Amino acid sequence: MQRAKLLLSAGCLLAAAAPPLFAQGFDGVIQFVSYENHPEHPDTMTQMTKGDKVRIEGMGRGGSMIMNGTSRIIVIPEQKQYMELPADFGGRAAATEAAKHHGVAVKTGKTETVAGIPCEDWHYKGTDDDGKAQEGDVCVAKGAGLMLGRLTGVAAHMFEEGGQAFNDALKNGGGLMKATNNGKVAFEAVKAQATSLPDAMFAPPADYTKMDASMMGRPPHKP
Repeated sequence: MQRAKLLLSAGCLLAAAAPPLFAQGFDGVIQFVSYENHPEHPDTMTQMTKGDKVRIEGMGRGGSMIMNGTSRIIVIPEQKQYMELPADFGGRAAATEAAKHHGVAVKTGKTETVAGIPCEDWHYKGTDDDGKAQEGDVCVAKGAGLMLGRLTGVAAHMFEEGGQAFNDALKNGGGLMKATNNGKVAFEAVKAQATSLPDAMFAPPADYTKMDASMMGRPPHKP
């Protein structure tokens, strides 16, 4: 579960005004912080959701990732380009990696309210990438939070070592609002705004050009 840090990096701020929150099918914007890499200066990430569509801002170089239900779109502002990949791209490799880890997560019966959204606590025990024991809690909200269940491919497998019940909770609309690891907060939602987002937020900008997916991982061409 420690691999949540791969998802949480520099992001953007939320708008100030916020209507009442709801946890069943949350549409809007949630800001998360991660303390794993820099405890004193946490990284931030912003997730936008509308129906089955998800956009994540703050991915390393200031880009974003869009999951629209059928494909994964990587937006690269510095090049004014985007790349479109199959929704399950990288899924097989991630599943193989997840199989190396062992652990289980179970409901504790406790609930919390994180960033104004209620969630249920799950306690987990397992191992990290180095085989070291780890233990902590994850708070799962129905229809809100970090929507790993919608992020098919690599991200969808990141928490599968929590066991079938936990994995089913994520696939059935559960989202992560907070996670602790070995007594320390790994990441948590700090601000949420329920709002209707424009469809344009879930598509690449019209003036961006499409990049060949075969170029993924190669350095940009410089004349």
